[in-house]
Amino acid sequence: MEKFEIFQREFNAGNFSAEGYWKAWRVVWDSCNRFTHYFDGDIEERDNALGAIFSRHLDSRSVFMTESEEKKLLSLPKQVDVFRGGQQANISGWSWTLDRLVAEQYAFAGATDNRPLLAIVSGLSSSAILAYIESDGIPELIIDPFTITIETAEFAKITFERLLKLVVD
Repeated sequence: MEKFEIFQREFNAGNFSAEGYWKAWRVVWDSCNRFTHYFDGDIEERDNALGAIFSRHLDSRSVFMTESEEKKLLSLPKQVDVFRGGQQANISGWSWTLDRLVAEQYAFAGATDNRPLLAIVSGLSSSAILAYIESDGIPELIIDPFTITIETAEFAKITFERLLKLVVD
């Protein structure tokens, strides 16, 4: 999280040029996971900080993605179904996927309460997706959770499923 702390300090001081901003943020995003831990579990503080970061230099946000990732984002249909796995405490977040199975894997791996949960948003406007990135071949959609919980409730179907592990004898 040291990279995030440095970025946050430089961000707050306004020390980034528009050209270097998104490249620097991508390095930080790729090196950090579970931003909630940095904020001691304060999801509101996390969302406000990340919201401020993703709201800066909008005209050059595409620099955050590789050329291939940007093409994939632009090729998405107007409406998509997105998934997020977790538990009730962290089901609202920035990282989503187009792949239900990937979201289920994250839910089972990250549910420290042993109650994995899957969030499904059907019919989300692809314009709500801030970025499409890939890590180890796994696509990740970055979506502001305020968009999912507030705005799209009127325009998309949001459902939650409690996941159960199947025991095979």
